[in-house]
Formats: sequence, C-alpha cells, structure tokens
Amino acid sequence: MTRLATLADHSPSAIVEFDSVVTYLNHSAREKFPGLDVMGLKHPLLSGLDEVISVMRVGGCLTSTREVSVGDSIFSQKIVLEQDSPQVSVYSDDITEDRALHNALKLASEETELLAAENALVAEIGMIISSSLEISDVYEGFAQQVRELIPFDRIAISLVDMESFTFNNQYVFGVDAPGREEGRVVPLRDTMILRAIEERRALILQGDLEELSRRFPMMVRSGLKSVLLAPIVFKSEILGVLHMRSLDEDAYNHHHLDLATKVAAQIAPAIANSQLYAQHTEAEAEAKRLALQNAAIAEIGRIITASLDIEDVYAGFAEQTRLLIGFDRIVVSLLSRDSDDFTNAYVIGVPVSNRDRGDLIGLKGTFTDEVVRQQRAILFLPDSLHETRTMFPGLIPQYHSGLRSFISVPLVYKDSTVGVLHFSSIKPNAYSDYEVGIADLIAAQIAGAIENSHLHAETVEADRILQQQAQELARSNAELEQFAYVASHDLQEPLRVITGYVSLLEQRYSDKLDQDAREFIGFATDAAHRMRALIEALLEFSRVETHGNPFEKMDCNRALSEAIADLEVSIYESEADVTSDPLPDVVGDQIQITHVFENLISNAIKFRKDDCLPKIHISCSPSEDSWQISVADNGTGIRPRYQERIFGMFKRAHKRSKYPGTGIGLALCQKIVERHGGRIWVESEVNQGSTFHFTIPTIKEKYHDTWRQQASTNTAGRG
Repeated sequence: MTRLATLADHSPSAIVEFDSVVTYLNHSAREKFPGLDVMGLKHPLLSGLDEVISVMRVGGCLTSTREVSVGDSIFSQKIVLEQDSPQVSVYSDDITEDRALHNALKLASEETELLAAENALVAEIGMIISSSLEISDVYEGFAQQVRELIPFDRIAISLVDMESFTFNNQYVFGVDAPGREEGRVVPLRDTMILRAIEERRALILQGDLEELSRRFPMMVRSGLKSVLLAPIVFKSEILGVLHMRSLDEDAYNHHHLDLATKVAAQIAPAIANSQLYAQHTEAEAEAKRLALQNAAIAEIGRIITASLDIEDVYAGFAEQTRLLIGFDRIVVSLLSRDSDDFTNAYVIGVPVSNRDRGDLIGLKGTFTDEVVRQQRAILFLPDSLHETRTMFPGLIPQYHSGLRSFISVPLVYKDSTVGVLHFSSIKPNAYSDYEVGIADLIAAQIAGAIENSHLHAETVEADRILQQQAQELARSNAELEQFAYVASHDLQEPLRVITGYVSLLEQRYSDKLDQDAREFIGFATDAAHRMRALIEALLEFSRVETHGNPFEKMDCNRALSEAIADLEVSIYESEADVTSDPLPDVVGDQIQITHVFENLISNAIKFRKDDCLPKIHISCSPSEDSWQISVADNGTGIRPRYQERIFGMFKRAHKRSKYPGTGIGLALCQKIVERHGGRIWVESEVNQGSTFHFTIPTIKEKYHDTWRQQASTNTAGRG
C-alpha cells in the first residue's frame, strides 16, 4: 500500500479522494489547485461532481469521465466510485494544449475547405460566362453564382464610354434604384462608378452614410447602405464596373474585395468577347472560332480551379491551350520573390539549352525580363538571327533550337507580376494579334491559379510545421526531464563517492602524506565541490521553464527581502550597504524573482572594489507596459566587450581563480526574466560600478490570459 501511495503521489495526474470531505490530495493536485482541500466540492475542479456521482450511483456505474474548465485550462477527468463505500477518487489531466492544437488543425482544415468551395463557385462562374456568347444569358447565371460568394440586395454591371464620359447599366438585378435602371445612360461625373475607374481597384463604400450621401448623392437611394465596386478590366482597358449593394450597414469586408476582384476579372473576358462578337456577327467563321475559344477557355477555367495541385493545373491547361494557340514549346516562368531570377516551373515541347524545367535563370537580359519591364504581351516574329540578336538577344538560345515565332505575356495577379507565359512555334509568322488576345485571356486565368496554389502550399506547409513544432516541443520537454533526472541522480552519485573516498583518504592517511599530497587532495575536493555546484546550477537552469511555479500576483518587496535574508552572512561579512526604493506588485513566480535579486546582489558583493565598502541600491521605474527594476552597485564594473556575453552559459568577465562561481548565474537570471516576458541588460563602466536592469510586464488584463496559459503549461510540464 505504501508503494501504491507513493506512485499516486508522484503521478502527473491531479488525484483527489473524498467522501463527504477531501481525504487525499496527491502532490500534483496540491501544487496545481491550492485551497482544493478547503473548498472541496465548491472548487471549480469538482464543480457539478455531486450530480455526476448521484447519476452514477443510481445507474450502478463505478467509473465515468468528463471534461471541466478551471480558469483558462481544460481538464479531462475520470471519476471512480468504490463498491459499497462513499469513497470517490477523481483523476484530472490538463488537456489545454491538446485541445488548442486540435482546434488549430481544425481551423486550418476549415479554411482549406472554404477555399476549395470558393474555387468551385469561381470555376462554375467561369463555365457560365464562357458557355454562351449571348451576354444576357451570361449575366443571369453569373449573378446567381456571385450571390453564393458575396451577399447583395442589388447587383449591376455598368459599361463605360469614356468618349462620352457616361456609363450604361447593361445588367441590373435586385432592389430598384430610381435613375439607375437597366439600359439608362448616366453621366460619370460625381459617381461611385467614376471613383472605381479612377482608382482601378475594388472599393468598399460604407460607414458614415451622411458623408457618403454628400459625396455620392445617389448612393443611399432605395435604402441601400453598403456598396462594393470592382472595375472590369481587360487588356488594361476598363470596360465597366461590377457593383453590388446591400441594405445592411457595413456589409462588406476585405475578403469580399478579393472575391469581387476575381469575379470581375472573370466576367471581363466574357464582356470583351461579347463586344467583339457583336462587331463580327456577319462573319460566321469568326463566330465559330470565338465559340471554340470560349469553350476552351471555360475548360481551362475549370481545370485551373478544380485542383490546388499546380502540377495537375499545368498539364490540363497546356492540353486545352493547344486547341487555341498552336505551339511547339510552352513555358511558365515564375519570378523569384526575393531575387532577380526566375524558374521555369513548367516546360513542354522543343528543348532549349539551359532553359529546362526547374532551371533557375538570371532575369537580366532575358526575354522574360523584357516582358516584365514592359508589363504587356510581346509578339516577336524575327526574320533572322541578326534581328533576334538586335531586338531580343535573350531569345538567341530559342532561335538556335529552331523556334521562329514568339508570344510572351505577363502573369499578373492583383497588380503584381508573378511570372511570364511563353508560346513558341517553329513556323515563321505563326502568330498574330488574335493569338496575343487569347494568350492574354489564358494568362489572366492561370495567374490566379498559380497564386492559389502557392497559398495552398503555404497552408499545407504551415500545418506541417505546426505539427512538427508540437512534436519537437514534446520531444524537447522529454529530453529536458531526462537531463534533469541524470543531473540530479546519475551525475551527482559518482561525485559523492569521489568526495567520500578523498575525505576518507585524508582522515586515515593524513600523517603519512607529505604536503604535496595533502595539497593534491585539497585540489580534488575543491574540484568535486565545484562540479557539484555546477551540476546543481545546470539543474536549476534546466528547470526554469518546466518546474517554475504558476504565475500569480506577487510583491517584489517581499522577494527582495527574502533574497537579502538568504545573503545575510555575505552582506554582514562584506559590510555591504543594501538599500531599495518601494517596489511594485507584479504577476510572476516569486521564488524565481527572488533568485534574480539574490544573483544580482551576490554578484554586486562579489565584484566589489578593494578600496571601498560595497553599496547596492535597488530601484524601480514604470514604462508603458512594464516595470523596469534596476540593481546598481559601486563595484569594479564590466568592460563593454563583456556586457553582452556575460549572460551566456559559462561566460565570465573575470578569472575563476580571483572570483569563484559557476558562470551560470546571469544566464539563469536571463532565462527567468524571459519566462516572465521581460528582458535583462547591464550598463557599466570600469571602476564606476554596474547597473543591471530587468523588466516585468505590468499587471494588465491583456496579459492575464498569457500568464494563465503559461502557468498551466509549466505545471503540466512538471509531471
């Protein structure tokens, strides 16, 4: 029974036993829940337990489980009843970190699912707007799908005529707005449409309705209070504006801005194509070609939004692109984000020397560089190698490989060039402005897919790193605990043996040893004592995080008094004068703060000057969100080159022979201060003394959650 009791007392689980009152608390329960033995069933850990026990007894159940919250921590509990006895045992384990990790993984999964759902809707919009050249049919299907992405009470597509400085609401659905009916031609002056055109980006107009009504008198007509606008741009030309309005105030956010930009970019080619189609209604062959183009672009849109795996996207889109633009080589070149080079992320067709898939290529002097600089599609049909060398020398490797016609278009996403799409043919004069227009359409779609794939890859990588960090944290804690065990048991035991035998040797054979031998024994004894002190210091350093007490409100004056009491002998022998100003209350670990004071005062005494008595003063000053506590002395001071390194493990500014010690004291202080969310540093001049400063956050509500979470983490780590 004694052994079982010992196992229970050292269990990492908090174990509570009671009948009508608490009869037993193991070490973990006493440490984590002070006052539990007094509060009994009124303590939050045991809240509602009497009802659970009643249900268990009625049902004849001897064991049950539940979860309970104590402050910001969540505990898993197992309740055990003893047969024919009022005795109840409760085993509690902190699952706060596990639950937080689970929630983080769940949130990442939900965000990925949301992204996939939005991409599916965007893909459906792409199919709708490319499935017909009858623009009225396209608008109807487009509006219905947009409603699934962005809430609105009115949607309109306004096409602009900059020559007449007017716009025409070509399509309207939803709440009526007098003066803005479908088909009405309206002057652009002083309108929200003009604002979106001038800024060439999506806008949200909401908030101060009085100010907005003054600037845009027609805005709040019919009770519409929030407006989302996105310019419809094709080949750098503004065709019009897509705008959605809501009867609700503050209905839109930045996510809606991104979605509006995407759907406006998708409807733009359809509008451009419909205008082009209207201009060529008499040419049947042209109409068929446009239909084929739209079908292929729709399929490309479906392909590039059906998967977040960019490799699947590349393979599918290249196959469909061949139906629109004949090529013998196609390349997707992606710009590096942090250097002046690019990578050929996708390549099929005629091989070109030093231009293979995956090659990292310097940007300067290449045809890709020219396209990026000009920010537009380039059509190049050289007649000779000389013309190629003169106009675009970056294409010489391609020319040597037999390629004679080139189209390259920038891949632009949200006004940022992410890469270049290249088409090449071995046929001379294989391309015209028509193929350039198709290439622009394709580039507009593939750019978004590339960015989405990067976002997906970053999300997957972040998820992987999160899991890896959780595993590393668990491994690190386990290794730290193992080190603590070795340091406190396996390493100290041989030292005790050595010290014992050396002492025995000195006692039994002292009269037979000469002076050198006795001196050697003294050296061995001193070395063993230093080794033991070093091990104990290392052990204390390793336990700052895992064996610290939970943070709670504490009085720094009391911590200082305890440190001075511990150093009473040193202070008396050195005749040190230790004074202090009033110190604040903070939230922290009082034992650890006492260690910081003790180390700093002890160092001030140790490194005193020979010609004067040590004077040490502890002061405090507030800042915006922390207290700065300073320990000043009149000692020997520290040279500038040592003022940072002294906080490292085993780093010293003086020889051990003159000033003994482990070299860990200031490193321990730094680790304790950092655990409390502060920092520590020194200001010093040689022979003028030193002032060590450290900060501790002030007691503010915004810090409480962090302190409570850290406290629960530290107590859980002590199991």
